[in-house]
Amino acid sequence: MELHQLYYFVAVAETGGFSRAAERCNVAQPSLSQQIKKLEQELGQQLFDRLGRTVALTEAGQVLLPRARSILAEVEHIERRLSREIDEGYGQLAVGFIPTIAPFLLPNVIKRFAENYPHAELLVHEDLTEALVNSLIEGRLDLGIMSMPIHNKLIATEEICTEQLLIASSPRYNVTKGATLKTKELEQFPFIALNEVHCLGEQVQSFCYQQDVNLEIVCYTSQLSTVHSCVALGLGVSLVPQILAATDTSSELRYRPMSEPIPHRKIVAASHSGRHSSFLARQFITLVRDEYQQLVDSVSL
Repeated sequence: MELHQLYYFVAVAETGGFSRAAERCNVAQPSLSQQIKKLEQELGQQLFDRLGRTVALTEAGQVLLPRARSILAEVEHIERRLSREIDEGYGQLAVGFIPTIAPFLLPNVIKRFAENYPHAELLVHEDLTEALVNSLIEGRLDLGIMSMPIHNKLIATEEICTEQLLIASSPRYNVTKGATLKTKELEQFPFIALNEVHCLGEQVQSFCYQQDVNLEIVCYTSQLSTVHSCVALGLGVSLVPQILAATDTSSELRYRPMSEPIPHRKIVAASHSGRHSSFLARQFITLVRDEYQQLVDSVSL
C-alpha cells in the first residue's frame, strides 16, 4: 500500500467518480484507475461498486475511508511540522574548532547561536586540524572551523575570513617605531614560536622559509596564550593572528603589521563534500563569519 494510492482512493470517494478524481489529482484517469485496482488487490477487498459514470463505496471502502483520511492528515501534519521545526532551528549540530580560533571566537558565537536557536542542540569540539578532518570524514562532526590549507579531497570548504598575522611585541623591543616591519627584520629579535603541530605554527614557519628569514627561536609552545605570556615578559616577539589582537585586553603587547608580503591565514568552514548542509550549519557559518569579521575589523593597524 502506498500513500498516493490512498490519496487517489479518497479523491474517488469524495468526487464520486474516476474522471473527476483524476482531474482533482492532476493525473491521467487510466493511471488512477490502475492504482485503485492495485490497492484493491493488495487489500483483497473491492472498494468501489462501478456504476457507469459514478461509483459507490463498498462496505470495505466505507471502513477504509476514515482511516485513509486519518493517515493522509497525519502525513500532512508531519510535513508541516517538519518544515516548521527546521525553520525554527530544531535539531543537533556538531562543530569543531582549531585551538588557535576557539578561545577568541567561540564564546560569543555559542551565546548568539543559543539566543537565535534555543531549540537547537550545539555540540562543540576543540582539536587540531587533522583530528577535525577525520571527524568530518567519519561523520562525527557536521562542520569544522579551521584554516587553510586542508589536504583532503573529501573536504569541501567555504571561506569565512582572511586575517593578517601581526607582529606581537612588548615595550622591551623596538618594534613599534615604524608603521610596519619588514620581513627580514624578524631576524633581529628572539622569536616565540607556536609548535608546528598547530596549522598556525606551520604557516608561520612556512612563510619565514619562503621569505628566507632565519628566525632565532628561543621558545616553542603549544598554546597561543603561552605565546602571549612569553612576549609580554619580554622574552621575544611573535607572529600572531589578528583575532588575538582583537580580543587582547591586557595592554601588555603591541601589535604591528608586516610590510609586503603580508603574512595571513584563510579561515574556512569545512564539511564533508558528500553531506547536505543543514539549516543550522548554514546559520552557524553566518554567525561565525559575522563575529570573525567584527573582530578583525576592530584591530587598528
